[in-house]
Amino acid sequence: MPPLVLLAPVLALLASAPADAIVERQLTAFEAQLSADPENLRAGAEYRQHVIAVRAYDRAIKFLDKLARRPEAGAHAFMNLALAYVDKVPDVGAIRQLYLGRDAIDALTKSLDRQQDFIALYIRGLINLYYDTLVFKRTDKGVADLEEAKRITAARQEPWISRVYVALGDGYWRLKQPDRARAVWRDGLARFPNTTALAERAAATDATVRAIIAHALDPNVRVDTSLRELFPEVVPFTALVSR
Repeated sequence: MPPLVLLAPVLALLASAPADAIVERQLTAFEAQLSADPENLRAGAEYRQHVIAVRAYDRAIKFLDKLARRPEAGAHAFMNLALAYVDKVPDVGAIRQLYLGRDAIDALTKSLDRQQDFIALYIRGLINLYYDTLVFKRTDKGVADLEEAKRITAARQEPWISRVYVALGDGYWRLKQPDRARAVWRDGLARFPNTTALAERAAATDATVRAIIAHALDPNVRVDTSLRELFPEVVPFTALVSR
């Protein structure tokens, strides 16, 4: 690593540079990295956290869509694109949210066409749970994805798998199968006993569970798409905003 005295002029330059110029350099650097390695989920997660911090959603979607259109595009290129659609959802109106969710589902389907992966199944399944209206009913499709994600992770113990049980129980609750939902949450809690979301749901009254799920599946509430369980070094956008 260069001596600090040699870094001082660079740090001073960055400190005096306009905020917009710094943001532009950061986003451009991530885009260069992803252009060279579109399958890099960690770089995609870091890039999107910076995008969220400055609300550059359209820029990210356009850029990641271009990468996904490459003939050699793989599963992770489409997953990065899908998450970019998800990131924009809380900042738009209800009709646009529906279209963004649809686009995210389409991107995840293309990801799964290239590689069966429990993360993509979980995300697509979760997004489908949001479509529980008079016009759109996709909860059953979400439950099917989440059941498959649970099946293929049955022998694994990564903590993030607990999210599958949380969402799957939420799906069964929305399908008006509360006993099955509670059984899923209890099963998940037996595998992942330190999961607060599972413990809260398993112990709550019906009225409290309804409130918990309504909040969890509110499209105006931002979900964490940093993939921090896979990449703990990724700085969440909330920390970037507070800098």
